[in-house]
Amino acid sequence: MSTLPTVGEEAPTQRHTPSALDLFMFSASSWLLHRIHYDAPFTIEHDGHPGLLIHGPLQGVYLVQTAESWLGDTARLRTISYRHLAPAYLGDTLECGGKVTGSDGDNIEVELWARKPDGTVTTTGTARFSRR
Repeated sequence: MSTLPTVGEEAPTQRHTPSALDLFMFSASSWLLHRIHYDAPFTIEHDGHPGLLIHGPLQGVYLVQTAESWLGDTARLRTISYRHLAPAYLGDTLECGGKVTGSDGDNIEVELWARKPDGTVTTTGTARFSRR
């Protein structure tokens, strides 16, 4: 039987710096077609942002990848919820991590986060995993 992490254990931090091509491809593959993710002149001139925005759902994917790479084959994702707190832009490196906040032996709850190097938290989430 596999061993799940215990309350208080932290996931290793992962870093993601998506490129303009990554943002375009994520937009296309997920049908998230808002121009703020792939059309820099529109984003800057029309919407007033300093650059292309990193998708909220892409940050959600990074949170799941962080937890799943940490837990490996010991656990299976059951639920995930996340909330965006601040924008992240092309060129930003997002540091993603998490910590076990609850356990009943066969299930764990993990708080997850993505933040910029300056400490600004862009996305938080909660995932629940069960033992495989």
